[in-house]
Amino acid sequence: MLDKRNLAIVPHGALHYLPFNTLQNDRGYLIEQYSIRILPSASVIKYLHARKSSKPTDILAFGNPDLGDSRYDLAYAQEEAQAVARTRPQSRVFLRKEATESAFRKYGRSFRHIHFATHGQFDSDMPLKSALLLAGDERSDGRLTVDKLYSMNIDADLVTSSACETGLGKVASGDDVVGLTRGFLYAGSNSIVSSLWKVDDQATGDLMAGFYNALKNSGKREALRHAQLSAQKKYPHPYYWASFQLTGNAD
Repeated sequence: MLDKRNLAIVPHGALHYLPFNTLQNDRGYLIEQYSIRILPSASVIKYLHARKSSKPTDILAFGNPDLGDSRYDLAYAQEEAQAVARTRPQSRVFLRKEATESAFRKYGRSFRHIHFATHGQFDSDMPLKSALLLAGDERSDGRLTVDKLYSMNIDADLVTSSACETGLGKVASGDDVVGLTRGFLYAGSNSIVSSLWKVDDQATGDLMAGFYNALKNSGKREALRHAQLSAQKKYPHPYYWASFQLTGNAD
C-alpha cells in the first residue's frame, strides 16, 4: 500500500520499539526505498510545522563527558562531537569535565542544533528518570533526566542524542510514550534523532558525521536516510546503523 516516498509513522503499543527502517520486502530494506520519520501522534504535526527556529545553523555539541569511571569513556564519541562541530561555523564543543548539565542549561537556547555524544539510560520502571549522562559539577549531578527537560525551554530545531537507548520510552495511557524524545519535544525541540538500543561507538561516529554533512543539502529525514545507507556499506548488519530514528519535523 506504500505509494509515497516520504513516510510518517505513528506507532502503537509495542511498535514504538520497532526499527521500521529495517523492515524488508523483495526489494530490500524499507530505508532503501523510503524516507522515514516517527511521530508520537498525528496531532503534533500542526505544532511542528508552526515552529521554525531563526537561530544560526550552529551546533552545540557535548562529547565523552567525564563520568568518574574510565569504563564509561567513549573515545569515538569525543572525536564524533568534534567532527560534528566542524561541519558548521561558530559551533561550540564541550568535552570531558566541561560537558556538564550546567553548560547545557547555560548555552542550550543559543544554538539551533544540539548534539549529545554520550551515554544514555532508559528506566522502564521510572521513565521520567531516563537520562542523558553528562559530567557532574558543583551545581548538578550531570543526569539530564526527562523530568528536568519538562521544566526547560530549549527551542532547538534539532536535538541529536547519539547515545544508547535514547529513543526508548514507556508506553503510557493513551498510547503516548514517556521518555527522552517526548521530553525534548515538550521542551520545544522541533526534531529529535535518537536510538533504540545500545549503539556501537565507532559506527555511530561515522554515521553522525555523514548525517550532519548531508544535512547541509537536504532535510533531516533524507539526511538521516543518506547517512544510514552510507553506514550500511561499511557496517552491513542493521545493529550498526538502524538504531537511529527521526522524530518530529522532517524538514
